[in-house]
Amino acid sequence: MNSSATLKIIIFIYLSIFSKIAFSFTENLNKTPITIQQGNSYKLQSKVLQEERNISIRLPKSYQNTQKHYPVLYLTDGENHFGHGVSAVSILEDYGMMPESIVIAIPNLEDSRLRDLVYESKNFISFIKNELKPFVNSTFRTSGVDILFGHSSAGGFTLNILRNQTNLFDGYISASPSISMKKERIQQYKDFLKSQHGKVNKSLYITMGGIADEGVAIRPENIEFLIKLLKDDAPENISWKFDHHPEQNHMTSPYLTLFRGLSWVFRDYQSPTFLGYQDFKKFGGIKGLKEHFSNRHNKYQTPAKIPEDVLVGLGYAFINEESYDEASEMLKTTLEFYPSSHGAYNALGTLYKKTKKTTMALASFEQALTLAEKNSSPHLSYFRKQVADAKQALEKS
Repeated sequence: MNSSATLKIIIFIYLSIFSKIAFSFTENLNKTPITIQQGNSYKLQSKVLQEERNISIRLPKSYQNTQKHYPVLYLTDGENHFGHGVSAVSILEDYGMMPESIVIAIPNLEDSRLRDLVYESKNFISFIKNELKPFVNSTFRTSGVDILFGHSSAGGFTLNILRNQTNLFDGYISASPSISMKKERIQQYKDFLKSQHGKVNKSLYITMGGIADEGVAIRPENIEFLIKLLKDDAPENISWKFDHHPEQNHMTSPYLTLFRGLSWVFRDYQSPTFLGYQDFKKFGGIKGLKEHFSNRHNKYQTPAKIPEDVLVGLGYAFINEESYDEASEMLKTTLEFYPSSHGAYNALGTLYKKTKKTTMALASFEQALTLAEKNSSPHLSYFRKQVADAKQALEKS
């Protein structure tokens, strides 16, 4: 047998063994599936609807370990939107784009969707107002900040609640809403907008997908007419935004809409960002920041103090744009708020390094390292390198 034939036999045997192992591994995986639980299901007996309804509920990660009260996101068409809704909320929570929140999904019953959202919507609104929300508020620690999401007919339903039961929710997210813009409905919207001047702030986010596709499911011209009404008549206390997503069709628009909508309605929770010192100054400087985080504290039960990372980040931003005096002032203010901030001392070291104050840079980097060790920072190697580089620079000077 020549060497080529021997090699082919060895490869065949190897592939046979590997395929058996791979098949066995796959078979074992199929026999032991992993179940990922996103929430719990509750049964609610409705007197208004005269039927039993299932409700899916997801609680925040910290719920069992705190006594905090949380905002609530209500999802219509819950059988379609609970899974991606929980995923969207989790991502936005993790990255500081929204507060930890309770998610409530309201699945439809068989053949109940158009009944609840269109033909007998007053009953469904009554169910939400008089049965579902009281159940949620009495069972869970809720903060009173409530958001409603709906798509297509449920998007129109969401806008109907905004117009007729404005105080039922604080934020409204409507994806590709199916709405009528007959003469009497136009007047209803105008009357509603006029009546809202000076009242409690509300947030509204509306989207529409590609016009050609949406035309099959809804009438895009109605949405465009509503947007014109909002531009002409909406008072300042109704903070609204419309996004056209031409790359999305009617059935994909709710996924992008929910993510962006939550980012919009919870923007008062998010830490402000600035292009530079002048942008920061227009915001009101430190006074504006204090006011922002005080308001966030009152609404979302977060600490009233300006977060350390926000202040240190501003210091670096001012350094990068070479606003050195402003950076120095910002970092000294940071150390007044957070005397043990290794991040602030490191930023000061960077500032002194940039401005050729080598001795002061080394002192700041050494202080940053000392505090980083005390604070058990996971980035000690970085702080040690900062000190070593500063010492080397000082020797060369």
